[in-house]
Amino acid sequence: MSAVEALLDRLPRTSLIVGKGGVGKTTCAAGLAALFARRGERTLLVSTDPAAALSSVIGVPVSTHAAPLDGEPNLHARQLSAAQLRQEFLDRWRDTIAEIVDRGTYLDRDDVNGLVDAALPGVDEIFALLALADLVADRSGSYARIVVDTAPTGHTLRLLALPETFRALLSMLDMMQNKHRFMVRALTHRYRRDAADEFLDAMRARIDTLRDTLADERALAALVVTRDEPVVAAESARYVERLRDLRIRIAAVIVNAAGRGTPASLDPSIPTYWIPRAANPPQGLSAVMQTLERLRASMPKARAGTDGPSRALPTTAYAVAARTLTIVGGKGGVGKSTVACAIAIAAVDADAKPTLLVSTDPAPSIADALAGSDAEWAQADVEHAVAEVPGLTVRQMDATAAFARVRDEYQNRIDTLFESLVGRGVDVEQDRAIVRDLLALAPPGIDELYALSILGDALADGRFARIVVDPAPTGHLLRLLEMPAIALDWSHRLMRLLLKYRDIVGLGDTAQELLDFAKRTKVLDALLHDPARSGLVIVSLDEPVVRAETERLVAAVRERGIDVMAVCWNRVTHPPAPLPVARAAHQFCAGETRPPPIGVAALREWSRSWMELSSNT
Repeated sequence: MSAVEALLDRLPRTSLIVGKGGVGKTTCAAGLAALFARRGERTLLVSTDPAAALSSVIGVPVSTHAAPLDGEPNLHARQLSAAQLRQEFLDRWRDTIAEIVDRGTYLDRDDVNGLVDAALPGVDEIFALLALADLVADRSGSYARIVVDTAPTGHTLRLLALPETFRALLSMLDMMQNKHRFMVRALTHRYRRDAADEFLDAMRARIDTLRDTLADERALAALVVTRDEPVVAAESARYVERLRDLRIRIAAVIVNAAGRGTPASLDPSIPTYWIPRAANPPQGLSAVMQTLERLRASMPKARAGTDGPSRALPTTAYAVAARTLTIVGGKGGVGKSTVACAIAIAAVDADAKPTLLVSTDPAPSIADALAGSDAEWAQADVEHAVAEVPGLTVRQMDATAAFARVRDEYQNRIDTLFESLVGRGVDVEQDRAIVRDLLALAPPGIDELYALSILGDALADGRFARIVVDPAPTGHLLRLLEMPAIALDWSHRLMRLLLKYRDIVGLGDTAQELLDFAKRTKVLDALLHDPARSGLVIVSLDEPVVRAETERLVAAVRERGIDVMAVCWNRVTHPPAPLPVARAAHQFCAGETRPPPIGVAALREWSRSWMELSSNT
């Protein structure tokens, strides 16, 4: 039996192809799905990645609804569209949700409709989650296999953790509906179920089915795709542990684009396979299948050598000058964390101005790039002064934990306010439960914005002259750039809701904190849209799929009125064809090094070899 046949036999009906961005998840997912189909198994290949690279990899358009691929009758493909899924969900359930909130709060109907709309934009994970729940629950026999091409690490971990979050939201809506049930029974002595009850039951059933399937080793498992590179391996090892925490079985690991020798295993207890490095990334379904057919089983536990000498670039000393706020974005796996570290080091070397290098990625890698994975600061959300670069401070922000602290403080304050009413004999227990959980209606992604707005305070206080941000990959980054407008709308609507309760309880510091958040968000939004003070450096690779995503990312950022000040071509062995001049003012080449630059000294030396790419190259 060949290695690829052995791997196919290991996988259950639903396979989640997961890993850090840029490791080849989409290629592996497409190849495995096609091979399943060639064995005569009706297969659905579905992508949850908002970057939508699936069509670029297989070379044909992919619809937002499942459709067969030309020449492959047993293979259907689908690209999940957050906007379309959101609209379909609202078309069916918007009035029902609004009715529940209307029944359970003191809001006017116009306020209710606005709150529902403000809470849902940008929730790509929620709608992808619900679509995934429907797919895995389908036992009609439509598909013998489901292969899921997932988004990069942070996005996917957030999606997989959402069943519990969504259950909490449903519980809050159920409390609102229960207030209605109580009043109806009090007035009529009976209660007849309606559309709101059906909605709550239907959503619980969808989420419970998915939660049960995620934990069912016979029905679903993850296949981790990685590369034999220090930063990628470190993040992949953490990914494996997080998946285990979520009780998801890991069927196997694929080490993609492996060099000479046998790559090291992430975990000896997990079957490991590897794909030798190819001269060019595969394009088209046939090429993708041929790549998977080169799969080999990796038996030794230690790496056996390197991939030979690196190819050098012509050296021209150059560092990308950081503005007050520099965001280093790009597709996952292109090396944006490494580039962000190099930019921050070069900026401080150039002018000695105090600089903060911060990661807002749920799967941070700057500690890995700085050779500090085991340091105390890498395990906690704290600032750390880099001794080798006087003036440089680094921080891996835990945005989820930061916003959780805000939510806990808000709930404690609400409890205190309502306790005074209970002491006077007023029964407001249901109202207290509703108001204290209002932050569950915050649009997902607001935690990252809250964390970024805190950084604005550090600039305003003069602690740092500049901040270099390493955000999550493409899909998350675009949502983060859209969040200021969404968050301002949400905060204003939440304030109007709280004002409905001001005659019952005093608002205390709660309203002031909400106003402070709105002010910080406005300041951050103004900074993002000021090209003199803020801009993006987009990291890319000279590979067709990555180039295509970079083109889309540059256009999307520009459409949002934010400046793209440079494109950094990473891992260059010869100068690439530049993007059109209109796309970015500067384009730089960062040479490929083996092993990749890790630690301050290596990053500093590497950044000094960058050269600017001429538009005539």
